[in-house]
This record gives sequence, structure tokens and C-alpha cells, in this order.
Amino acid sequence: MEKAVHSSTTSGPAIPGEATKTGTSIIDTAASAVQSFAPVNQIHQHLCAFHFYSYDMTRQVEAHHYCSHVNEEMRQCLIYDSPDANARLIGLEYIVTEKLFMTLPDEEKKLWHTHEWEVKGGFLFMPGVPGAIQRQDLDKVAKTYGKVFHFWQVDLGHELPLGIPNVMMAVTRDGQLFHEMIQGKS
Repeated sequence: MEKAVHSSTTSGPAIPGEATKTGTSIIDTAASAVQSFAPVNQIHQHLCAFHFYSYDMTRQVEAHHYCSHVNEEMRQCLIYDSPDANARLIGLEYIVTEKLFMTLPDEEKKLWHTHEWEVKGGFLFMPGVPGAIQRQDLDKVAKTYGKVFHFWQVDLGHELPLGIPNVMMAVTRDGQLFHEMIQGKS
């Protein structure tokens, strides 16, 4: 089941600096015609979920994940504050199977979260993808664990990524996610 989202992060402050000049755009276009973007071109999936700061559950943000498979046991995702072209890159997430998670030391496991409740509750989903197709992959995702770092505290209105990276967590039970973050949609 897909959910409609309410985002407080996509209308954040403008990023300081001059607008991109035509000359810069021309150079970027020329460079992109001859350079390889192999790692970025491996991105094949858009997942949307909600994260909260590991030390402050009241700070919740929408997180758009753009993921690639490293192999069948691991994915890596770039996280943006929206799916829009001007979205800000705010973090990253590593996703591993339960098999790999179980090999981690106990101290390390504390930095990871399960995706089971998010998927089963419809709070981790694939925007725009029909339910039957989503379900095939999300059944796999439900059995994984994620380790998330956010570098940009968009919920505080920061114009730039300030401070140290933050370990983030995901909802794992009822009552954690603020109702205003997400609204049901059939």
C-alpha cells in the first residue's frame, strides 16, 4: 500500500551561493559526455521512508533513498530530502541481509535497525510503483537491516550541512512516527 507523504524538508531555505552560470553548465555538460558515472548509474530503485535522530526521536525527517545493489546481501543508498531535481543529498544508508547483520559484533548491531515493521506498516515504500511489483522487492527489504548517517540537518532549517554526521534510526513499532509525517492513501 502506497502512502501519501507530507514533507517539511522540501521547502527548506535556499542554499547560499550564486546561481549556476551558463559557462559552468556548458563545462558540466561537456564533461558528462566523456566521463563515466558507473557507480551512480547502478542506482535502480527509489525507496521512501522516515528517519529519526538516534538521540532524539522527536526529530523526524522524510528520506528518499536511491539505491543500488552491491550484491544480493548488500545495498547502498544515497538519501535526499525529496524526490525533486533540486533535492539536497542529506545522507546515506547501508542495507544488509539478516545473514550479514548476524555476523556483526554486538556493539555494532546497536547502530543498525530492522526494516520489518516499516515495510509491513507501509512506511517504507517505492513511490509510483504498483503494489504487486513493490511487494516482490519489499518482502526482501523487510528482512534486512540498515545503518544510516545524515550529514545535513534539514529539519533545523540549515542552509548547509553543519556539524558532525548523525546516526539515524527508523520506526520499528507503533506510536513512533508522528501522524503528520504521513497520511494514508488508497
